[in-house]
Amino acid sequence: MKANSQLRVTVWLCVILAMIQEQPSEARVRDLCTVQPSTNGLCVPSTLGIYFDVETQHCRFLGCGNKRLFGSLEDCEKICNNARHVKRRNRSGGNEAIN
Repeated sequence: MKANSQLRVTVWLCVILAMIQEQPSEARVRDLCTVQPSTNGLCVPSTLGIYFDVETQHCRFLGCGNKRLFGSLEDCEKICNNARHVKRRNRSGGNEAIN
């Protein structure tokens, strides 16, 4: 029975650590909104990505293999059009992009 309890604790610790690593820090969230899609490589539905277009200030499906930065268009819009991020972009000039 003791081994079973230890296994449960180990599994829960792994789940918690995975959740913590999934939570992007403030700086990483900002960076996600400046990553532009790759136009290199083979584009197939599984590599089609969602990215934030700094020129239109909206999220779009495009590009190949951006590692699925956002789970959905709604997630992208919620993060990148958050009032705090918009204010920072406007303060810093806004149109810098990371390729």
